[in-house]
Amino acid sequence: MHILLAGLLGLALGVYLVLHAGFAGIVALLAVAGWGLLWLLPFHLLPLALDTLSWKWLLRGKARAPFGFLLWLALIRESVNGLLPVARIGGELLGIRMLSQYGVSPYVAGASVMVEITLTLVSQFLFALLGVVVLLFAVSNHLLVFEVLGFLFLSIPVMVIFFWLQKHKGLFSLVQNISKRMLDGYDVLGIIGDPRLLDAEIRSFYDKGRALLVANFWQLAGLFAGTLEVVFTFWLLHHPVPYWAALLLESLGQALRSVAFVVPAGIGIQEGGFMLFGTVVGIGPDLALAYALARRLRELFLGVPVLLSWVASESHYMRRRWLQASTGKEGVL
Repeated sequence: MHILLAGLLGLALGVYLVLHAGFAGIVALLAVAGWGLLWLLPFHLLPLALDTLSWKWLLRGKARAPFGFLLWLALIRESVNGLLPVARIGGELLGIRMLSQYGVSPYVAGASVMVEITLTLVSQFLFALLGVVVLLFAVSNHLLVFEVLGFLFLSIPVMVIFFWLQKHKGLFSLVQNISKRMLDGYDVLGIIGDPRLLDAEIRSFYDKGRALLVANFWQLAGLFAGTLEVVFTFWLLHHPVPYWAALLLESLGQALRSVAFVVPAGIGIQEGGFMLFGTVVGIGPDLALAYALARRLRELFLGVPVLLSWVASESHYMRRRWLQASTGKEGVL
C-alpha cells in the first residue's frame, strides 16, 4: 500500500514537472527523434551485457549458467523493477527463483544476487563520486557540490554495516532470530530454507577476492557504457551533449533514483533529478524531461516484451510441474 502511494505521488510529481516545463515543447523534442528512439532498445543491451558479465563472473566456479540466459534474467530483473510496483526488490527475488529453476542451488542463486547488490552499491557510490567531481568543475557555487557530497558520505556507514552483517554476522540468520522473537516463534524466513546455509554461501562468495574485483570492474564498465547511452539519446533528440555532462546526469541521476527506492521506478524523482542536474550543465527543463521520457519509453518498449517472455516461461514451467506431478515423475525442471 505504501509503495502504491509512493508511486502515485511520484507520478503526480512527474506530471506536474512535464506540464510546468511545457508539454507541447517536450513532445516536439521527442517528435524530432521519432522512430529513431527505437535504436535505444538494442543500444541498452550494451551496459546490461556488461552487468551480466559481472554476475557471471561471480557465479564462476559455483554454477554453470549460459551468458545468454543470465542476460535474459538481467532483462527480466530490470523490467520488473522498472515497470512493476515492487520497490526494486521484486526483480531480484524473481532472478533468484528463475536461476534456481534452471538447476542452480537456491542458496548459490540467492547469495550471488545478494553479493551483486552489495557490489552495485559500491560501484554506484564510486560512479556518483566521479559525478560530484564533474559537478565541482561545472558550477561556480560549490554549495550544491558539498550538499551532494555530504549526502553520499552518509551512505558509507550503511554500506559498511550491510557488508559487515553479511560477512561476519550472517544477515539472514540475524533477521530470522529477530523475527522469531517479534512474532512469537514464527519463522518468517522458513520459506527460503535454512538461512544459515544462505549466510554460509554468501560468506564463501566474499572469500573470492579476485572475483569480486573483476565483477566490480564489469559493473563500473556497465555504468560508463550507460553514460554512452545518455550521449546517444541526446544525439537522437538533435541536442548533442558532451560525455562529461552525460556522466554527471547519469551518475547523480542514478544515485537519486537509488535513494528513492520506495518509489516504483523512481517515477517523478528521476525526472526531477534530470531537471536539477541538467540545469547545471546548460540543459533546459524541457530538454531534460524529453530525455527522461525517452528513457521511460525505452524502458516500456523493451520491458513489456521481456515481461511477456517471463510470463510465457513461468506458464511453461508450471505446466511441466503439473504434468510431472500427474505422472508421478521426479526430476529437475
